Formats: sequence, structure tokens, C-alpha cells
Amino acid sequence: MENVLDHSFLPERYLEIICSIPHGSFHEKPLSDYLVQFAKERGLRYKQYPNWNVIIYKSASPGYEDHEPIMLQSHIDMVCEKEPGYEHDFEKDPLSLYVEDGILRAHGTTLGADDGVGVAYMLAFLEDDSLHHPPLECVFTVQEEVGLIGAKELAFEDISAKRMIGLDDMGGSTSYVSSCGSQRILLEKAYKFSCQTMPGYHLSIGGLEGGHSGVCINKERGNAIKLAARVLFEMTKSYEIAIGEIHGGGKDNVIATNFDITFSSNADFDTLNTIVMDMQSIFQSELEFSDPDVTLTFAPCECKETLSTEDSTELIRCLCLLPHGFRHKSMKIQNLTTVSENLANVQLTGGKVTIRYFSRSEQGSFLKMMANEIAILSDLFGFTMTESDPEPGWKYVENSEIRKKLFDAYHAITGSEMRPIAEHGGLETGFISGGIPGIDIVTCGPFCEGYHTTKEFLDLSSFRTIYEVLKYTLKSL
Repeated sequence: MENVLDHSFLPERYLEIICSIPHGSFHEKPLSDYLVQFAKERGLRYKQYPNWNVIIYKSASPGYEDHEPIMLQSHIDMVCEKEPGYEHDFEKDPLSLYVEDGILRAHGTTLGADDGVGVAYMLAFLEDDSLHHPPLECVFTVQEEVGLIGAKELAFEDISAKRMIGLDDMGGSTSYVSSCGSQRILLEKAYKFSCQTMPGYHLSIGGLEGGHSGVCINKERGNAIKLAARVLFEMTKSYEIAIGEIHGGGKDNVIATNFDITFSSNADFDTLNTIVMDMQSIFQSELEFSDPDVTLTFAPCECKETLSTEDSTELIRCLCLLPHGFRHKSMKIQNLTTVSENLANVQLTGGKVTIRYFSRSEQGSFLKMMANEIAILSDLFGFTMTESDPEPGWKYVENSEIRKKLFDAYHAITGSEMRPIAEHGGLETGFISGGIPGIDIVTCGPFCEGYHTTKEFLDLSSFRTIYEVLKYTLKSL
């Protein structure tokens, strides 16, 4: 099979290899095993955890033996999203890469540059014996995208470094200096189904931009679950609705781009289709600048078993009331969202409804406030609510020696200044800074956009530039 990337450039070589190995969250074992084999073939000391975290150690280059070690860190799992109708099995199939005008993408799927680029950089550093660097402790974690689980389960006694470069960064010319905490919430309720004689229908919502629920939550993008709830509520004002199945949203940390529902109604197709088309016009006007391609599709279908009309109306009202989106911004740092919540996923199958949330905040008090609000609604509508343990944030440290080294390196390589930014998304640095008190952390990565969506891309020129910046930084340590 012909290579898409330039294998003479080590990071591109390893990025293409990574993209050929399935590594979605909870399915990272093949890539974890590849990392172990990589270490064995090069005689490098390593540790593989039962959960498939891997640490690979490399001795200092000549002249750096007495320098303090540096930890490099990235996660090996990727968000697995694909375009509707695109044939791809994320547990078996390699990604189908292509390059256009210096931009790397994958056909029909997420690219996994988040955080395949970091993994590729680390493998290149471990491979290349011509580089100048202190002792390296390369930490590869799993299940970052589903709750920072790998970082949470690290044994920090396996790490001696007190300084770290985090490579889960897609800014190119920016570097994170903090990240927010987060919490996951699950709502569940069982319903009784009965046979249905009213005509059946299928409603689908798509064409939304979606995106990362931390980075994009302040961009006013439509949430397919909330839009569908509005359409269905309009129907219940005059007609009976009896819900059969619901499939809405995807990953917890992705803004919902799709919603599919089958239901029965005592209204005829033309009457309901008029409501659907009217709501589509409203959404296209409201989302003109954020989601211009929003589309509603409505058609007759078979729907023989449903909830009662009373239960259906109650569920629709619950979805209308459940909060979603941007809540608060920083009054100190421009354009920084500080509090948000993502109504990520709704499923009704087999007589059970599940609703998943992902809340974010720099302060635990806001996480508690949002959980309390959802708990009140949960009680009112008869749901059982389960809260995950909050995931810690990473607090800003004003004076950071390693940040200065990286920023100096960026200036030396590019002639430009790297810009520090505070991050509303969650980073593994929260658990790592808590597990290794006093560790000095900076982050760095090439320019990538659209991550967590099928529009994800990587700027290959930036990918090469940041590699040179990282080499310069390691040499200066």
C-alpha cells in the first residue's frame, strides 16, 4: 500500500503507522502493544499497565546525563466519528488518509490527530539517537477522550520527572496554561411499551457543525437534541405523539449533530410535515451563521410499539427543559468560557431512556450548581441520576521555567511569539499536576482543527515546525 505521508520525516512516518492501527477509546490495546514492541526492538525500558497505559524511558544523550529528566505525555485514544452512511469499522479498519494542499485529512472519519500527533512526536524522539535531550520519560495514556481515565490511573511513582511537555495541544502557535475541571452525569428511566395503531413517522435532524464541547461550546452551534425537542413539543400542542425509538448525539465531549426518532401520531403526514418544515425554516434563520446546513428530514415509517402518549409528552417536555450550552465567561481573560454543560446523548431503546451530560467548570462550585439543577429536573421527571467523580482542572502558574524555554524555542525557530491561552476543555494535566506536586508543565502541538468531528484536519507545515520547536526545547533543557 502506497504511503500518503513522507516516511523520511520520522513524525510523519509514525503518524501514518498510528492511523493504520485501530485505537478508539476503550480499544487502544493494539496501539499499546505496538508501543511495547517498539520499545523492545530498540532496547528501551518500558512499563505497560493493565489498562494499556505505557511508559517508555530513554537515557539522556551524551553530555546530558546529569540533567533533570523531562516527561513527555500524550494520549493514544481517538474520538471515533464517521459521516452518515460511510462504511468504516473503527475496531478493525485503518483510517483512509489523504493530503490536499498541505492539509492531512481522513476520508469520511475523524483523523485522530488529537492526539496521534503527540504520539508520533514521542516515537520520533525515542527513535532518533542524533537528538540532544535529558533523560526522557514518555507517558502514553488511554481513554483520555472518555474521562481522562488513563491519567487518573497512572502510578506516579513510575515518573521521576518534575517538568513536563504535554503534547495534547492543537494550537500551533499557542500553548495552554490552564484547563477546566469536568463532570459526567447519567440520567436513566424505564418505560412501558405497548402496541400502537396510529400511523408511524421518522424524524431526522442533521447537517450541524457540532465540535468539541469545550472548545466550541461558546460558538452558538445547534444541538440536535434540543432542536428535536422543540419540533416535537410543537407537535404535542395540537396532536398526540407516542415515541418508539430515539437515537440522539454521540460522544460525551461532542456537541450533538444528529437526532433520529420514530413515533406514532394521530395527525396525518402532511399536517406534521408542515410543522417540520416551518421549524426547519426557523432553525435555518436562527443558525444562519453557525450551522447553515441544518436539515430536517421527515417521512412515514413503521412504528408498532411505543411509549404511551402521556409518557411521550412528559419525555419531550423534559428534553425541552434540560439545559445545554455556554453558561459563564471569564471577566479577566478575553473569550474564555468558564462554565458550560453539554447535553450530549439521548437514547431510547428496549424500554429504557438514557441521557448523558458533560459539564465543565474551572471551579467545583459551578459543577455542583449544574449537577443540582439537573438533579431537580431528574426528580421532577422520575429519572435516576448518577454523577461521576469530578475531574480536576489545572491551575495557572505565573512563573514557569519550562514555559519560558518552550516560548524561547518557538521564537528562535519561527521568529514569532507563542501565545499562552487558558483552556475550557479538560486536559490530563489536572490529574498529573495533582499526582506530582510541584511539576512544571507546558503544552505544545501543531495546528489542527475540527477535532472530534469528521472535518478534522492537520496542517503538515505546522506539524514539521512544532517538531523543530520541540527539538530545540529539549536541547535547551
